[in-house]
Amino acid sequence: MASLIWFRVLATGALGWIAWHGPLWALTLSVLVPCLIAAQPTRVAAGAASFVYYATASWPVIAVAKAYWPSRGAGAVLMWLAAAAILSLPWVLCWTRRESLRPWSAAIAVVIAALPPLCIVGWASPLLAAGVLFPNTGWLGLAAVLALAGLLLRERARVITLLTASATSLLLNAQVTPLRAPVGWEAEMTRVHRQMKEDDFADLTMEERLQRAALASHARFLVFPEGAVRCWTDATEVFWATAVSDARKTLLIGAGLPIPGSSQYNNSVVIVGEHPRPAVHQRIPVPGGMWNPLRPKGSFALNLFGPGTVEIGGERAAILICYEQLLTWPILRSALERPTLLIAISNEAWTAATIVPSLQHTCVRAWARLFGLPVISAINS
Repeated sequence: MASLIWFRVLATGALGWIAWHGPLWALTLSVLVPCLIAAQPTRVAAGAASFVYYATASWPVIAVAKAYWPSRGAGAVLMWLAAAAILSLPWVLCWTRRESLRPWSAAIAVVIAALPPLCIVGWASPLLAAGVLFPNTGWLGLAAVLALAGLLLRERARVITLLTASATSLLLNAQVTPLRAPVGWEAEMTRVHRQMKEDDFADLTMEERLQRAALASHARFLVFPEGAVRCWTDATEVFWATAVSDARKTLLIGAGLPIPGSSQYNNSVVIVGEHPRPAVHQRIPVPGGMWNPLRPKGSFALNLFGPGTVEIGGERAAILICYEQLLTWPILRSALERPTLLIAISNEAWTAATIVPSLQHTCVRAWARLFGLPVISAINS
């Protein structure tokens, strides 16, 4: 019995590493994880297996935290361990001795980890496998992944489940065709490496360069990466509106947006030009680094239940800002608004030496495949 427990613990760790450090197809392996955790004979063993899975899957957290806080190596490790422990809680709470209930408890644990409040660190979700296994199926694909994890726990249904899921997946994937961005839409890639300390002259020079790039583009709708403008003010709006007023263009610009009457900011996409729209705010900024409830002054706000889509240019564009691309809640919240286009913006300048940018691209592809959406990615590298 003990050897079987440890085998499952090590297996979940291996699956966590392979699924979240490999190519797109590797995400499918995460479907096996709920089965291995739920099949553990004790609550402690289930907790150990889930903790090891999330710890190996989220190993890049250490490198990212060190990049953000170079002098806090111990803090980076603590953040990594805390996130793995938090995401293990649903599995500990939902574990049951009754084998007949385990398919249900496994599905519930997956859902709890994807919803508020745990969604703030809700990466490495097996739900992303739906985009690889069952493309263009949307919510039905998510339900299929939850059902698949449960059915694999039933020994009598295991073989027929695998055969049915494999055949369905092959059929759906055979019908997938590449989706191009809508005509007139473009992303602007940048290489802006700002200092943490504000420098008004440097920021102004950088914005002038970005404006020249916007005016030189032939696109009617141009998307700029996260943080293209450090801080968006009334003066900034006039500066940009004047530059594009006669160009018949609409610009979607990643920017920090001060919250009136508050010391906090929103990490946002500001929309100016021919078709201005209200800004779209990031729902979940990076915990600890950008969103810090213990030190709110100067940090970015959490907008868990805020809208994530905007109607513009005949499209309903769902916007995922950087860290949100790794999570489940932001895209699920946006999917309720029936988007027709997925816009993914990010600032990879400070994570370029880690695997995180590659993992973000993989997650965006999985979400786009699941909901059948063309993707526009604007990246600052």
